[in-house]
Amino acid sequence: MFRFERVKFEAEKGGQIVDYVSLSDGEHQFAQILGTFCMISSPGILFLLDEPESHFNPKWRVKFISHLMDLPTPSGKRRVDSDASMQDGLMTTHAPFVPSDMPRNRVLIFGKDAGTGRVTVRHPDIETYGTTFDAILDECFDVRPPISQESRDLIDRTSRSESPKTINDAMSRLGYSVEKVFLADRLRQLKSKKATKAKK
Repeated sequence: MFRFERVKFEAEKGGQIVDYVSLSDGEHQFAQILGTFCMISSPGILFLLDEPESHFNPKWRVKFISHLMDLPTPSGKRRVDSDASMQDGLMTTHAPFVPSDMPRNRVLIFGKDAGTGRVTVRHPDIETYGTTFDAILDECFDVRPPISQESRDLIDRTSRSESPKTINDAMSRLGYSVEKVFLADRLRQLKSKKATKAKK
């Protein structure tokens, strides 16, 4: 067991000392995790991390595993043959960023059987390493498509509409997604049907 007595950060621009208590939750978490991984380089260590990236911004989340592997330690980096490379980690997450940097055989999906209430554990059915976040959200977290519920509901309602104006209005409110493309297809169908009727 150890504790930090005094921590100082120096700003990259200007070189001013940044007060530790003025950092955001994400910056605190980032400094504590990477600082600990930097200092502890002995072999045979098991790191237990519970959603370590939960307060990170998206850019930090995407680079989290790379940062851990590339950190300098007293015995060298974890990517090379060093004492630090002979360590293990067990990490929980509710985000697709970590599984995308892990091969399938190192990813476990925990669930609960609806009938018995028993906890289930399985490897993903897809290769997770290098896989898009959309595919991981679908496979590991049963989220499809990867957009929020409010906008999904709007798209679902609008896709059943017979009114080109209603579909146009909805599309003007939506950003890019595959689902928006489906609405555009629906709009083309309605316009084509209207043009066919007009010819008759």
